[in-house]
Amino acid sequence: MSSLFWSRPGATQPILLNEQAIVDNLCEDNVKTIWSSRRTWKDEQQYLVHGQGVAGITHPCPLVVKKFEKMNSTPQVDENFMYRYRSEMIMLASNPHDNIIKVIELIEREDAIMLVYEYPVNGSLKSWLHQPMDAREPLCWPQRRLIAIGTANGLRHLQHGCNKPIIHHNISSDNILLDQNRKAVITNFDDAWMNMAGLGQPLPIMGVLPGNFWYAAPEYGNTASQMTEKVDTYSFGVILLELVTGRLANEAGGDGNLAIWAHKFTELMGKQLVNFESAVDKRIPDQARYMDDMAIVFRLGVDCTVVDPQQRPSMHMALKRLRRGHGCGPFRGLLTRL
Repeated sequence: MSSLFWSRPGATQPILLNEQAIVDNLCEDNVKTIWSSRRTWKDEQQYLVHGQGVAGITHPCPLVVKKFEKMNSTPQVDENFMYRYRSEMIMLASNPHDNIIKVIELIEREDAIMLVYEYPVNGSLKSWLHQPMDAREPLCWPQRRLIAIGTANGLRHLQHGCNKPIIHHNISSDNILLDQNRKAVITNFDDAWMNMAGLGQPLPIMGVLPGNFWYAAPEYGNTASQMTEKVDTYSFGVILLELVTGRLANEAGGDGNLAIWAHKFTELMGKQLVNFESAVDKRIPDQARYMDDMAIVFRLGVDCTVVDPQQRPSMHMALKRLRRGHGCGPFRGLLTRL
């Protein structure tokens, strides 16, 4: 069975994608952990299939195949997994965006169900930020800033550009992949929810687990809090702090929490006990040239990770601040409450 798909918006030639060729090339040799999921499904695997060398596939880039296969005596795939895979396919296919992973096929068999995505080939943001210093060239600040803008653009689309806002629930540097041009692509929509009540309206907390703990907004652990799309804003703020400082989300001084550390660091700056330069990732080349801009992004990361979700900026406003900059005047003025 074959289907015609377009490689990207605006493409002029259809690409022939052969379902059976994909299925035939799923084997132990290409099982990969492509992105980080907070759930571990016993019978679910991720495969990386290279278009070159796969008969019947002329797709221009590698494919990720997320496959759930029923391994026990029951021949059919569980209906819950069928529903989850179909829902993810519909959600992503109905709301395409350049900074969101592209789903291109849903393959359904009696004993298995598979989702096929385009794969950005340059690894995760986490691998670029937290690799050994001699492993590869560090990301320069303009590249980091564009990654921040691309991630914000994808989240803004999910929250403001869809018919109903979509909450990802697992934004982390593990789940931001980079393509060959180091463009940010948001992945891993396993637990994304569409908020049918609309933007700013609360989601039920019962049954919702936080994603990576160090990126998780405080309201996940507070049943008295209302959970909205601002949980993703919080996680995005942690990514901004990672981009500026080069610190792991769970390795920030004695606190073990980058967001908490950043808020305390900002308080110390306000008391003139520390300089902002001491927080910046030492691997960023030509730091002095970009110090003011890095301070703006750091400030935005702090604002996105405040405890009260109502005080966090919308992703529309966060993207605006990233694109245009926010604040003016001397360097210290950029670090005061905006």
